[in-house]
Amino acid sequence: MQNPGRLAHDGRNARPASLIFTFRACALTFLASSLQSLAPSPLSLTLASICPLMAPGDPDVNMRTLARWVGAAAEQGADLALFPETFITGYIGDVVDFWPADRKRAFIDLAQPVPGPIVQKLEKLASETNVHVCAGMLERDGEHCYNTQVLVRADTGFTGRYRKVQVAQREQWFSEPGDEFPVFDIDGIATGLMICRDKSFPEVARILALNGAQLLLNPHSTTACPDRDFVDWSIRLCTARAMENGCYLIANNNVVDIDREGSRSAGYTFAIDPWGEVIHRDTGPGDEEKLALVCVDSKVVARRRASEGEHFNLWSRTPGAYGRLIQEGDDPRYE
Repeated sequence: MQNPGRLAHDGRNARPASLIFTFRACALTFLASSLQSLAPSPLSLTLASICPLMAPGDPDVNMRTLARWVGAAAEQGADLALFPETFITGYIGDVVDFWPADRKRAFIDLAQPVPGPIVQKLEKLASETNVHVCAGMLERDGEHCYNTQVLVRADTGFTGRYRKVQVAQREQWFSEPGDEFPVFDIDGIATGLMICRDKSFPEVARILALNGAQLLLNPHSTTACPDRDFVDWSIRLCTARAMENGCYLIANNNVVDIDREGSRSAGYTFAIDPWGEVIHRDTGPGDEEKLALVCVDSKVVARRRASEGEHFNLWSRTPGAYGRLIQEGDDPRYE
């Protein structure tokens, strides 16, 4: 067998075989590197999902708590800090719904325009920490109030808002339903919002996914009760929402100090990937503050959606058959 270090053929004008092999390997490596540089770069996002202790009806206290946790998120390298539903204004049904009428009116008076003074404070905090912030508050728009989640980027400031669509009957004394499904760019990850019980309606997540969302954020402000555990109940619903739309879904909840029989604090985060796998679930007492880091990877979203090819849910729908979905339904309780 020829020694690769010797001359090939008769030695005239020939290169050592080892140099030929090296040249070809280098050429292939260069070509692969060049092709890779032409492909779109996969994007990822590190999210800090925070379950903070919420003070009902006390925005000043809640803003100080928010600032403390945004600082903690920055220390852990997070790109985005997610806070629960109405955290800033401080609404939790099992507390505020039982307040006397005058105190309820004072609560509604806490509503602020978006953008407005609260958003300005969030912009300053996000800029100082280099962490994007998503947090819930009560929004006033003229004579109307909404249960709103605001998004503030560290680099560009106020980015947008989402108004809760599926407003429960018990919340209608302070909030009207929204009717828009915006999707926001957070460091290249298309992100949609759905607040609390929005998750129970597949239409909300589907519209957000059709609008381009790769990540669904689902902040809550609720308690657990004996016949419905917050995490177990929510994971059943959210696993379907994530898998059927090929999205990540990250949910969290406020921590509350509650003294009402049958209710308990359920301050937990859970996260589900586009395959419907639970990739994070908080443990420990529901009345303790927590921060969970979750990494969102656009490659995983792409692989999930490509796995079923043309048959994937988002590309193979039959919208013409869905007319019943936009009709009012009869309430079977009154039949």
